[in-house]
Amino acid sequence: MAKDTKEKKTYILAEMASSHEGDKKTAESIIKSSAQAKADGILFQIMDPPTYIIPSDIDWEDTMSFYMRQAPWAELIEKADSLGLDVWANIYDLASLNFCKDKKIKGFKLHSSNLDNEELVMQMVKVGKEILLSVGGLDEEEIESALKLVYSVDKKAKVCLMYGLQNFPTNPEGVNLNFIKKMSKKFNLPFGYQDHSSPTSPASIYLSLLAIDQGAVIIEKHITTNRSLRGQDYQAALNPDEFSNFVSNIRIVDKLISKNPYDFSLDELKYREYKTLVKVVAKKDIKKGEVFSKDNIAVTRAKRGEISGKRIKMLMGKSSKKAYKKFEPIERNEIVKVAIFITARLKSTRLPLKAIKPILGQPMIGHMIERLKHCNIKPIVVMTSTNPQDDPLIEIAKKYEVESFRGSEEDVLLRMRDCARKFDVDLIVSVTADDPLKEPIFIDKMVQKYMDKRFDFCRVEGLPNGCESYVVDRKALEKVCDIKDTSETEIWGPYFWEPGIFKCEVVNIKDQNILRPKYRLSVDTPEDFKLMSKVFSILSKKKEYFNVYDICKLLDENPDLVKINEKIQQRKAPKIKLKK
Repeated sequence: MAKDTKEKKTYILAEMASSHEGDKKTAESIIKSSAQAKADGILFQIMDPPTYIIPSDIDWEDTMSFYMRQAPWAELIEKADSLGLDVWANIYDLASLNFCKDKKIKGFKLHSSNLDNEELVMQMVKVGKEILLSVGGLDEEEIESALKLVYSVDKKAKVCLMYGLQNFPTNPEGVNLNFIKKMSKKFNLPFGYQDHSSPTSPASIYLSLLAIDQGAVIIEKHITTNRSLRGQDYQAALNPDEFSNFVSNIRIVDKLISKNPYDFSLDELKYREYKTLVKVVAKKDIKKGEVFSKDNIAVTRAKRGEISGKRIKMLMGKSSKKAYKKFEPIERNEIVKVAIFITARLKSTRLPLKAIKPILGQPMIGHMIERLKHCNIKPIVVMTSTNPQDDPLIEIAKKYEVESFRGSEEDVLLRMRDCARKFDVDLIVSVTADDPLKEPIFIDKMVQKYMDKRFDFCRVEGLPNGCESYVVDRKALEKVCDIKDTSETEIWGPYFWEPGIFKCEVVNIKDQNILRPKYRLSVDTPEDFKLMSKVFSILSKKKEYFNVYDICKLLDENPDLVKINEKIQQRKAPKIKLKK
């Protein structure tokens, strides 16, 4: 029914009703506030008193107090449309319908009090726009009768049943959401909820949230400029700041309801730290070469430890590679020696010297090194070539207090193999200096996966391009270097997953908040560097260390940033060449 329901996003309709008091400027203020709060649409109450109500009626004077002629309404419709709001019109008479039918109106609302005006209903259906059918206070037979009238004009009419009690304010105990849910199911139509609760009552929030949980696709809520003035329709209307907060709360609920059961959020990842606080530590002083046993190691709370308590059995019977003091956490290297290798060179045609180009006064690779230190993995090695052009990279490694290695200029795999031999590592976390936003959260996840389930190669799939990483077993790397038949291995991942002889694993991203494979956060062109600079500039102001969740949220909310490098094509990997 509503434009965003396919994305499991509740459609929020700001109802201005008569809160404008007949003043165009007040109406414009309400429209602006609705747009700023990020409502999806706004509902105008448009009427022509002479054809809607008789002068002797008790409500005539009240109606005339907020009456606006058609000319200002035309301008207000244009104003709302220009601010990105869908415009809906609550119509009470044929004159107003004729005025609206050729305007930028998404749909009409039919108030339950107007359903007996069959000519109005039929003419409204003929216009061919969407219809919000207000059914508050109607019984099942009356709803069925109204729908028969609508479908007698147009069998394909788009209708949404809108439930709500306009008692100003609504008594929450009088609301029956199960009724509208049943009607929705019976007539196979979407439904929405019109809330008229007291703005100061908790019901003003929880009734709408309950309706969403029941399946409502639209929530309609009154908005005014200043409720304390006690103007028209103030009883159930929210002030602009309250309305904005209302929208924010609904968006949180939207995310909760639409989550994939298998999503693993950042908050859950953080909470895992409590699950993994217990680590293996020295029960007493341990000498180098001493065999680990129940007598000298134990599991206790040690947040900075490296080996989870569940892995204590993997240590039993092994000889210690170093001496430990009592209560000192046992290092991961006792089970598997892990290192991070940063493949870096300054030879680049599309963006010269990109690895050392400054971002916020710091070389790009410097940002990467600081980020990788959050992985709690040592050593971190800047792995470059023997070409003198790459000398600045060695100096940067010294400045940031990490290791460095120089090897083959063209053969990245050979350089990596030789680097692994020098530092005697079992498992290599491979990253490239082109990608300063590698995500430590998933580097740790791959390392833990390796300790539980040994593999030859592992990669992350689904993160923005540039945030993912590779993890490689050293023995598998040695084998690839033996069987490859080329020295051009700048893009080398396929050498592990294509031959079919290696045990390869994949960490698939399922969390919808960060599943953004189309976002490009790798640096190979001026456009890429421009985007990277903006990301660091914006997020560094908010927090010293930002993660992939922060990055994706920034890009989601600022599509203009994504456009900066969206036309850049990722280089394709050449076909692998193996010895016969």
